[in-house]
Amino acid sequence: MKKTVLFLLIIMLSSCKEDKVPLVSFYYWKTQLKLTKLEKQTLNKNEVKKLYVRYFDVKLVNNKAFPVAPIHFLENVKNQEIIPVVFIKNEIFSSKKINHDELVTNILKLINQIDKVNRIQNSEIQIDCDWTIESKDNYMRFLEILKSKYHKIISVTIRLHQIKYSNETKIPSVDYGVLMFYNMGKLGTDNSNSIYDPKIAEKYLPSLKNYPLKLKVALPIFSWIIHSRNNQIVNLISKIELESFKNNANFEFEDETKIVVKKNVLFNGFFFKEGDKLKLEDVSKSDIKEMINLLSSYMLNKPEEIIYYDLDENNIKKYNDKLFFKTCNSSF
Repeated sequence: MKKTVLFLLIIMLSSCKEDKVPLVSFYYWKTQLKLTKLEKQTLNKNEVKKLYVRYFDVKLVNNKAFPVAPIHFLENVKNQEIIPVVFIKNEIFSSKKINHDELVTNILKLINQIDKVNRIQNSEIQIDCDWTIESKDNYMRFLEILKSKYHKIISVTIRLHQIKYSNETKIPSVDYGVLMFYNMGKLGTDNSNSIYDPKIAEKYLPSLKNYPLKLKVALPIFSWIIHSRNNQIVNLISKIELESFKNNANFEFEDETKIVVKKNVLFNGFFFKEGDKLKLEDVSKSDIKEMINLLSSYMLNKPEEIIYYDLDENNIKKYNDKLFFKTCNSSF
């Protein structure tokens, strides 16, 4: 009898574990951190425990690694753990003139300075870099040095191509990766959507079954406007809704996602020339649900966390239900 009860208990515990819904988190990708009322409501309603904050970028300046646009905290975040994210341009690891030991030291120093000023204690650092076959050796060496100097959790972002061609690009020796499930296609002036394309995704997804690194998932909630001239892309405009161009005689809507510029005009800080075209690319609620269904079909293990990119009032207000993110995760 005791053995039967024990067996049933094990089965029940296993079922509970399998049915566990992934946690909801967000990236915060601005140079100043100050949350709006709606952003705070979204965090609270979805029981968000972590905020992945871009601390600074690192790019190549005169053949030296240089920090760019460090974050400024205009308020203290009390209810979420802050995870510093450092975006490093691939040019850093393509260069032969970078001292990787010095790079790690300087990155950790700046993170510690930001933490100290803002009284933040972190238990993890995330590195965001779209490394390539050519830069893989330098990048992996950098991560090894980082691991030797930072004795807490280290995570990295992973793109679909780095999973499919992992034999060539190598697999980072870190605690876990975050699959960036967006920006799949090329920016274009046609009807394609470079943010999310299920046909492109399915060419890469089967490789997930053989990828050994533990993965969380990042999903997009952002949008942008592609500004083109003579079929050539002039600019990528973020944080502006297509609705703001309505009721302006200088712009004519072809349909819900496309605009033709009728007259030369300076608008919202951007110069538009007669004949220029604007195309909106975004991700709908149904797109996100489709993404989750696709991922659940190919991932061997359910991710313990979904991180949405990015927390911004312009992004989240199109999801009227503040519980959308938590509810959507239950589909996994």
